[in-house]
Amino acid sequence: MDKKPKVAFFDFAGCEGDQLQIANLEEKILDLLELVEIVSFREVMKEHSDDYEVAFIEGSIQRPKDEERLKKIRSNADMLIALGDCASNGCVNKLQKDWSIDEVEEEVYPEADDEIEDNELFSNFSTKAVDEVVNVDYYLRGCPVRGDRVLNFVEKLVKRPVDTNKDIDFGVMLRDKEVDERSLVNYNPNKCILCRRCANVCQDVLGVDALGPVERGWETIISTPKDIGFDANGCIQCGQCVAVCPVDSLYTDTPVEELSEKLKEGTQEFAIALDSIAVASFIQEHPMLSDMEPKQAERYFIASLKKMGFGKVVQYEHFLEMSREADEDNDEPVLASWCLPARNHLEAEEIDSLSVKDKNGPWNKLLKEVKGEICLMSPCSGLKAVEGLDHVISAPEMIDLFNHLDIQIGFVEPASGDYDGKLASDDFKHPGIPDDREYFKVTADLEDELAEADLEDGGVDVFPCLNGCLSGGGNHPTADESKIKKRIEIAIELREVRS
Repeated sequence: MDKKPKVAFFDFAGCEGDQLQIANLEEKILDLLELVEIVSFREVMKEHSDDYEVAFIEGSIQRPKDEERLKKIRSNADMLIALGDCASNGCVNKLQKDWSIDEVEEEVYPEADDEIEDNELFSNFSTKAVDEVVNVDYYLRGCPVRGDRVLNFVEKLVKRPVDTNKDIDFGVMLRDKEVDERSLVNYNPNKCILCRRCANVCQDVLGVDALGPVERGWETIISTPKDIGFDANGCIQCGQCVAVCPVDSLYTDTPVEELSEKLKEGTQEFAIALDSIAVASFIQEHPMLSDMEPKQAERYFIASLKKMGFGKVVQYEHFLEMSREADEDNDEPVLASWCLPARNHLEAEEIDSLSVKDKNGPWNKLLKEVKGEICLMSPCSGLKAVEGLDHVISAPEMIDLFNHLDIQIGFVEPASGDYDGKLASDDFKHPGIPDDREYFKVTADLEDELAEADLEDGGVDVFPCLNGCLSGGGNHPTADESKIKKRIEIAIELREVRS
């Protein structure tokens, strides 16, 4: 091309990660500007022009009006490139074909009237890849596509003509495989996109190696050697694989439906124990509570739980404190019993440096002191496997429970928003937040680290999660340091006993 080609970027249904990859090229974006004139790129500029020769399309086509917009773009462009997997084959968006419109409406809006049928969100329009609507000249695949690859393509485009329709023609084929529900963590291979994040966190970060990709090609799934199930292959039930799965292919059973029905009946005396880190995660994500002081938000939350039907609300820190005190009363170093996944890991590895006192577990203290049916709100999915705990609910599941019961937090007077006893002491710190105690993260050479440490008598804290309980499998997952810091601040303030 003799002059700089005019280029435009357009987005349809997608996360816009492909465009962000280009915007994040930093100084390399100057190389891109040397090659082309960008006339439209919503992510990085306000200006827009319909005078362009090359159009990059990101996202899948979800609505009839998207089809019309795409056809207009195609008519203006000499060359059209499908940017990323959503544009190339529909990607995750196309998986909605797994469910009928009626099933989606019933799941999301179960009590909506017939007027919802007129909403375009519930049209019978099937998600389409770009080439199902218009001709595509070139495909740049990736989820997201690498920015360097886009730059390399543009260089070739400017320096010499590129072949069109460079693509292996394949679409999204839905699997029909049985869901694996043998372990605490369930796996739905029909949702899995084989991103391998679960395998990376389990194998490389934790060193547990309880799951990974098996088979080849189209038959590849996440499983274990000889298909024995995650629990039988050393799973420590930390829930980190669930936290990093972007498509809910890995999940634990939820108590929301059963709890909702029992609370509606109101025939049983329920108690709920609240772990402050789970409450902090809940407050952090709630649009109204997040603007309040943590202790005020906590009172509104407790009042709403009592309106929901929980007859007694207790503080789980009380039982965590009992657990740590019991561990510290031992004459030899003992694994801090509050962390069930860490205990599972050390038992599986048969590390002799620490003993385990199962009776010291805070869940056992809770079951011994609180009578009747018990629900525990916890950041740890591993506790869902504890016998005797009737229900274990995470922060995201608690949001679902409020939605099921149609209770709006913030509109319930907090007059009843106090705990019904079992408060931790003023100076107690949640063990999921590291302090000056001996504190170890699970690593492949943990036994060597323990042997080299100058351990005093008493408890030793070991945890497997990426940021302690702060990123347990039941929390709203976050790797954002500012969010983690804020969650710590909320949890620390919540631990203080109210006068």
